[in-house]
Amino acid sequence: MDNEDNNEKTYWHQILGRILEFLLTPVGIIVLTDVKVVNKLPEAYVLLLKTKSKKWTQKQLERLPDGIRDSTTNDVLLEFKATESINKNTFIQTAWYEYSYKRSQEIADDEIQTFLICAKQPQKDNREQYGYTIQVQAGVYKSTHIAYNHITLISLNELPNKLHNAWITCLASKKLKRLKSFQLLKEQGFKQIKKAFKGFLLELWQHISIKGDDDMTLELSPTEIKAIGDMWGVQYYSQEELDKLLNERLRGMRPKDVVNYFKSEQLEEIEAILKQRKQQR
Repeated sequence: MDNEDNNEKTYWHQILGRILEFLLTPVGIIVLTDVKVVNKLPEAYVLLLKTKSKKWTQKQLERLPDGIRDSTTNDVLLEFKATESINKNTFIQTAWYEYSYKRSQEIADDEIQTFLICAKQPQKDNREQYGYTIQVQAGVYKSTHIAYNHITLISLNELPNKLHNAWITCLASKKLKRLKSFQLLKEQGFKQIKKAFKGFLLELWQHISIKGDDDMTLELSPTEIKAIGDMWGVQYYSQEELDKLLNERLRGMRPKDVVNYFKSEQLEEIEAILKQRKQQR
């Protein structure tokens, strides 16, 4: 994930994560933004979508982009490259994330699907040297290389201008693509979402609308990104609605999945509470 070693720059996976949280949680898809792919190691900069069924519902399909909407697994791992072009290390890193997550969660190869999402359009020669010669559909590529054929490549600038794609193509590197995506969201998407999500998207647009082609520099710290999401998310939800959203996200999850929501110090606090409850029994 971009900007791993620079806390002063934008963690783009958190922006994408906020969008997907607002978008997918109401239709029953769990979105994890800080995933521990290996126990006892820091979070990886990837996103994880979890669903109870291997078949998307119609409401879910309406909000999932091309490529991801065709997946057939309960776990979907997303690696987002916003500022970098693809290179050998990109695929090594993404493959390691998937491998480590499978081992930590004790799941098989066919129980997870991994996607590499690129804000910048990969050059044909660069893409094909890693075997990505199979265009499944516009903007979605599969590799013939045995080392990478389990990673689906999604190029945001090449995805068709459709509403189900616009939710993420608004983060594409080309200014015209971003503009068309936001216009589509404003004309068709805003009527489907709550005021909180609209506010987040409008504030995001203020930050990125001035950027030119392939300019993905954005001076937003992780704290600032979280603050934007928290401000819009909490301000327009009642406590009852917030409780309902939390229940939807946690229902049916295994304990080892739930712990991904918490940092180590929070887990220690939970452990202390559980010990206290056991003593009271």
